[in-house]
Amino acid sequence: MPRGLTFLALLVSLSSCAILPTSHHSEQEEFMPIAQPIGPARRVVQQLTAIWPGKQQTLLCVLELDRQRIAIAGLSSDGISLFSLSYDGKKLVLDKSPLLPESFSPELIIKDLQLVYWPASELQKLLPQQWRLEADNHHRRLYFNNVLCVEVNYLQPDASWPKTVELINHRYHYQLHINTISYESVPE
Repeated sequence: MPRGLTFLALLVSLSSCAILPTSHHSEQEEFMPIAQPIGPARRVVQQLTAIWPGKQQTLLCVLELDRQRIAIAGLSSDGISLFSLSYDGKKLVLDKSPLLPESFSPELIIKDLQLVYWPASELQKLLPQQWRLEADNHHRRLYFNNVLCVEVNYLQPDASWPKTVELINHRYHYQLHINTISYESVPE
């Protein structure tokens, strides 16, 4: 099966998987909203490998951010555009390939990336009641009612942008391995 079709099969599987929050969760259990854009301005290319019971797939993401905007594009291994998302702190604009399942939510990818890379102090301001974030230089742990939901392990820590990271979502039973391919500061 061609790689692009393989990745589309992944997304269909993801949409039926427990990765995406379902409507039976109460509002109190919902994860934090998308955080505000942050500087400095940069362009980051990353390989994201999603692992869940019995499956593993890889996605290429191009992330551009500055103080005014977050933009992310998801591409298959073959370079097929799967989605693009832009957020200016108020309005979210999403363009998704019609080949993707309706339930696939790129917003969840940006939330995972924010949990990994945004300053912990900024994320803590957004957390709804009953959520708690603990962070140090090598780990982050997100709790709901004192139950560990997500942990982040910085496998290759870096002060400006950790290069290799593992995110384990205990709540929705998946792992995300993030490998930064390139990191570039850009003029604002």
